[in-house]
Amino acid sequence: MNCDRCDQPIPDGEAERVPVHGGSGAGTTVVWHRGGCPQSRTHPVSYPLGRGR
Repeated sequence: MNCDRCDQPIPDGEAERVPVHGGSGAGTTVVWHRGGCPQSRTHPVSYPLGRGR
């Protein structure tokens, strides 16, 4: 099983399942590392500081 936050494998017994209720449907369950992810996803491109000026 892979983490929905960092997409890394989760060892047995270390997954945390969190139900997310849908506004107009059944919802879903997200799974992530219990206690925090060892490696987070990074954004490939950040927004430029002067954008919109």
